[in-house]
Amino acid sequence: MKLDNYISFAIVNGFFLGLVLAILKFDAPEMIVIWTFFVTVGLYLLVLLSASFFMLFFDYNSKRLNKKRHDSTLEYFVHEFDKREKVVDKVREFIRSMELGANDEEAEATSGKPKKA
Repeated sequence: MKLDNYISFAIVNGFFLGLVLAILKFDAPEMIVIWTFFVTVGLYLLVLLSASFFMLFFDYNSKRLNKKRHDSTLEYFVHEFDKREKVVDKVREFIRSMELGANDEEAEATSGKPKKA
């Protein structure tokens, strides 16, 4: 999740958490608004501080995406899936031919006459 999305998500959660806590604690509407604001700002500052420490200690250069390696790996898997799909198609054709052969044998056994090919 991107850092901006994380902070926005935390703000929304802080608002609803503050609203719930304020409604449970206070009866006066102005106190509910004030405490909702304080809890939202407090959670925002806490998340902003933790995100700042995360950015301080996180090394982006070691976590970069190696696009060429991932593309070659994905191409390998696509090739392997194509091979397996061909094998599955051959197995399905074999099963279908066996079912048709079994149906023909049943028809011959019930009618007593061999079918013409």
